Amino acid sequence: MYSQSTQAARRRRPAAQGRRTGKQEESGRRERVRLVQLLACLALFLTVFIGKGVFPQRLDQLGEDILALIGSNTDFRAAFSDLGESLAEQDSVLGDIGEFCIQVFGSGQDSGGEASPALAGGVEEESRFLNSRPDMAELTAHYLRLDRVPDSWLPGEQAEGEAAQQTPQAQTAAPAVGTVLLKANYNGPELPANYTMDQISLGDLKTVTPVFGPLWSTYGYRDHPIDGEYRFHNGVDIGAYQGDPILAFAAGTVEYVGENDDHGLYFQIDHGNGIKSFYAHCSRICVTTGQTVSAGEKVAEVGSTGNSTGPHLHLELKYAGTHLDPAYYIDYKQAV
Repeated sequence: MYSQSTQAARRRRPAAQGRRTGKQEESGRRERVRLVQLLACLALFLTVFIGKGVFPQRLDQLGEDILALIGSNTDFRAAFSDLGESLAEQDSVLGDIGEFCIQVFGSGQDSGGEASPALAGGVEEESRFLNSRPDMAELTAHYLRLDRVPDSWLPGEQAEGEAAQQTPQAQTAAPAVGTVLLKANYNGPELPANYTMDQISLGDLKTVTPVFGPLWSTYGYRDHPIDGEYRFHNGVDIGAYQGDPILAFAAGTVEYVGENDDHGLYFQIDHGNGIKSFYAHCSRICVTTGQTVSAGEKVAEVGSTGNSTGPHLHLELKYAGTHLDPAYYIDYKQAV
């Protein structure tokens, strides 16, 4: 027969069970938050405790990242100290590491005390990953956000790929000036002397688009827009607004400046190695003969001087006295 105290305890049990269920749910939510915090700081643990054996070649770079994190307001010294003392005295490693992460990263809860949706999603994602029972290499790759751990990061002989990466690589040299890069499939009328439709290498010359706009008229045979005569167009006409800046195609020296009825205000820049650029129909020229200019420097302004139907830049490129198609070497707006 049960005593009266035992019977009273049984009557109180359902209410107590309900309270425990609520506490368990609340505890579960807190544990999920702590799990995400644990996973967040696992990358730091991997670096500090595993790094010396797994990826020693990367410790210097990773150390810089950790030092930047340590520069925050977090008291890392106290956090590591508390963690070490707790682990030395107890067996509850997971709980103590969670406490460490709370000190380092904060509670991770929103103002209402609930885990945020982002944290909840992180828990599910990390649970799936951890349930797959990843090995150490997979864990390292996962928490350092790598597709995989390079073989050269693992203990043993340095991989050939790693050694190759550490050897300074000579930049691939540009094809020599004058090399044919693209042989044009041209089947039109015979070209005038000293004109080519092929793309020729300008070597390692650093170039800039003088004016960015649509090509009003391309390089090659055309009906002239004013007199209607069918003849070869020496360059490209780039549409622009009156007064827009014209930039030097490349570094060089202004060879000459002039004006005539056909080209209006014009000038030419010598870029060396036989490469020259010619600019026409300018409203204003900002350079003088013999002046040295840099690539991209403003050298003139767009206009419609000379034989012109509107503001634009007439640009010609030449190599060793042969006219080239400027469209190979500049950027421009495609026709809609």
